[in-house]
Amino acid sequence: MNKSLINTFTYIKKQLQSYLNDEFKEYNLKSSEIFFMHILHTQGELSQIEISKILECDKSHIHRTLVKLMDKAYIKYVEDEHNEHNKNLKLSLTQQGEEISKKFDKAMKKWDKAMKAGLTIEEIKTAKKVALKIIDNALNFKKTGE
Repeated sequence: MNKSLINTFTYIKKQLQSYLNDEFKEYNLKSSEIFFMHILHTQGELSQIEISKILECDKSHIHRTLVKLMDKAYIKYVEDEHNEHNKNLKLSLTQQGEEISKKFDKAMKKWDKAMKAGLTIEEIKTAKKVALKIIDNALNFKKTGE
């Protein structure tokens, strides 16, 4: 299999998405929705704007996903009578959303274990070091175009 580096990372991402879609099918959740919930689980209450900055996603995509999660009763707005603008309102997980997010943590540990199968500790360290360098290169390229 002769794949470019980008295709390799894309393939891994697609496999992770497929795995998560299967794991959370019973909750009618897609992988992208799970990541939104995970951010609220780990970061606490956040506004749409804060979520947008963390995920570096299009604001309309953020809004559509959050509406879906609210319709499914997995997230909710935090009551704040002093706030007039919905985009600045904080969002949090519902109790059901928290329970699902804990299952996400378990699913990711299972995925991580499967991805490391057959690798030595040194190979894992090297892979992480290389991946982080590639991320740095991508960020620098985005900033400078070089």
